Amino acid sequence: MRILILGAGALGSLIGARLAQTGHRLALLTTDRQHVEAIRSGGLRIEELDGAIRSFPLDAYDDARSLPERADLVVVTVKSHDTGPAVSSVKDRCHDATLFLTLQNGIGNWEKIAAMVGEQAVLVGSTAQGATLVEPGRIRHGGNGATFMGEFVKPVSERVREVVEIFRQAGLEAHASDQMQRLIWEKLLINVGINAITALTGVRNGAIAELEPARKLSRAAVREALEVARGRGFAIGDEVLDRVIAVAAATGKNRSSMGQDVDRKKRTEINAINGAIVAFAEELGIPVPINRALTQLVQILESSYLKERGPA
Repeated sequence: MRILILGAGALGSLIGARLAQTGHRLALLTTDRQHVEAIRSGGLRIEELDGAIRSFPLDAYDDARSLPERADLVVVTVKSHDTGPAVSSVKDRCHDATLFLTLQNGIGNWEKIAAMVGEQAVLVGSTAQGATLVEPGRIRHGGNGATFMGEFVKPVSERVREVVEIFRQAGLEAHASDQMQRLIWEKLLINVGINAITALTGVRNGAIAELEPARKLSRAAVREALEVARGRGFAIGDEVLDRVIAVAAATGKNRSSMGQDVDRKKRTEINAINGAIVAFAEELGIPVPINRALTQLVQILESSYLKERGPA
């Protein structure tokens, strides 16, 4: 199978390196030219959980037009707000049977991709793998976690099982599920409890579990989001509150994706995470003051540095 990682930042690069070990032909695509050049010259270096540094020779590109062949599977790991342009850029490097698997943060990514390539071409996924971009060509594996994938509203299909098996061959914990909408909401709740807080304070994920003020704020934000999820029809139990803390501890060395965006003065996914909770809450008439405050604080910070940076 020919696999394309669309959005080879920290997470995409990690998954790409793992999948490349299965014998399938794999390519990384990212707009980060420095990252591409570093991978081409010295391979992708990964700081593993045990402290060892491994190098993976990978094919990396910064222009979809340079991809040497059409992809059978596109693993989408770009930021939520980049979904449209990214998918559009690779449509000519796909074929009629190409599958798109979204492993992105936030809500609404499956719908965006399906609107561009057709619902039958898209699988939905959720992963708890953690990774941090240390420098171009080098990432840190911040924590292991399960990856779930399935059809959006249909039972588990043979094509889902095939992709799950490829992930398992790569040494990644992977499962097929017929409850992907609920799992996407559960992942959203985890992001709600970690990303904005770490982005605003500069800490790594582990601080959410270790520091009482961070833990209390995280749980308060997740409690609000949990009420919204239930209002949307997803019967998610209170145990998700403890799961958020457990995920923060398990990915303790990781800097959240939103934290990395703030560090690099890039646009964040706040509108697809805490901001999405605020939007849904307004529709349902549910008060979410913590999520509203976190959303506005990240938006203020983001607007400030983007204005200072000027046009990209």
